[in-house]
Amino acid sequence: MLQKPSPRHWVLLTYLCIAWGFSFLLIAVALDSFPPVTLVTLRLLVGAGILYLIMRRQGLSLPRERRWWGYFVLLSIMGNLIPFTLISWAEVHISSGQAGLLMALMPISTMLLAHYFVAHEQLTPRRVAGVVAGFVGVGILVGGDSFTDFDGPALWAQVAMVVATFSYSVNAVYAKRLPPLNGLVMATGSLMVGALINLPIALMVDQPWQLQTSSGAWMAVIALGFFSTGLATWVYFQLVSDCGPSFLAITNYIIPALSFAVGAFLLSEPVSVWQFVGLVVICSGIAISQPRHRRTVH
Repeated sequence: MLQKPSPRHWVLLTYLCIAWGFSFLLIAVALDSFPPVTLVTLRLLVGAGILYLIMRRQGLSLPRERRWWGYFVLLSIMGNLIPFTLISWAEVHISSGQAGLLMALMPISTMLLAHYFVAHEQLTPRRVAGVVAGFVGVGILVGGDSFTDFDGPALWAQVAMVVATFSYSVNAVYAKRLPPLNGLVMATGSLMVGALINLPIALMVDQPWQLQTSSGAWMAVIALGFFSTGLATWVYFQLVSDCGPSFLAITNYIIPALSFAVGAFLLSEPVSVWQFVGLVVICSGIAISQPRHRRTVH
């Protein structure tokens, strides 16, 4: 049963907007010292460690049923490993602000998936119009110049961001369809599995013991793991369970604009008028697609 969002849910949603909006800045800073695969592994290790301590302090434990560990693997692959890695790799080739702007596609893809896989989330003419506007906005953000060189890293970085948003959407819909489980336990289990999967890959590919790292990069990784991975994943699963993926998708009104502003003002990243236009078109699509009145669904 989906709940009507309460003031508590809106507070949690606000936290997600801030934690995820600043994550693109933290990734950009951390990439100065850590390759993408190692960066993803470290943020997962920090996030899993923090949540495990909180979970144990609350007297909770991880499930023993084998099926839940299979669920954790899928949740981690779709919600952590694929999008985290793609976003980190993309930010090597495009600005953090551009990466954040492309995340605005998430509610569009979430609506499409929810129509088929989540009860009471069917597409309506308003939502179809919103989907169309969203794809137009992404086309504006990517820009025609990107398609003049199909081998250009910037184009593929933007494609990677679009795939990352779709992966997040699949994860949100999949999480809603799982049997009930405490959100903290689900978040801890998925991050732990992701860290265990990625750790040997990072050791083989990046040989992180040879990296020359800075204190600033380490601080960014710790903040990214604590606030934008650990606590944010806990909040994410709570909101998906209580209010459904479409409510969670509202974060994308704010996250793209926030990440864009943070990149422009704190990292002095270049700003294009077409980025503003693309963001406005996408957010207009999201606004069009939202129902005028939200009711409790039984």
